[in-house]
Amino acid sequence: MIKLQRILCPTDFSPTAAHAVNYAAELARTFGAELVLLHSIPELNYPLRSFGMASSFPHLREELHTRAREALEAEKARACQGANARIELRDGESSEQILAAVHEMKADMVVMGTHGHTGIRHAIMGSTAEKIVRLCECPVLTVRFRE
Repeated sequence: MIKLQRILCPTDFSPTAAHAVNYAAELARTFGAELVLLHSIPELNYPLRSFGMASSFPHLREELHTRAREALEAEKARACQGANARIELRDGESSEQILAAVHEMKADMVVMGTHGHTGIRHAIMGSTAEKIVRLCECPVLTVRFRE
């Protein structure tokens, strides 16, 4: 029998991610697993720093954290009633943070949304879900949502 004790569900707060949170919450309730909602805030190493503008926004990272934490709490309240759920906020590139969290938390499964981009859009944007499927040390359930 499959035993799930901890499910990691990364979110970027898109409709696709919200759909994946619904799946993850139902799995957590069904298996009695802990659900961890994860959001990663990318480093601010691009135009702001190179143009010397980062000093103009000294509280930007703090504001990003505050808003992300509020959004995670709202998502938890929306979808996770009856599930043992908590939130996790990290800094860094999302696929790296997801893989690190899986390892550190000893997650049994990752449930995440995928936009299903192909062709040039996929080549330009890349795919976090694809990286996680290829590199993750536990099973990954990808959930597609069409708006």
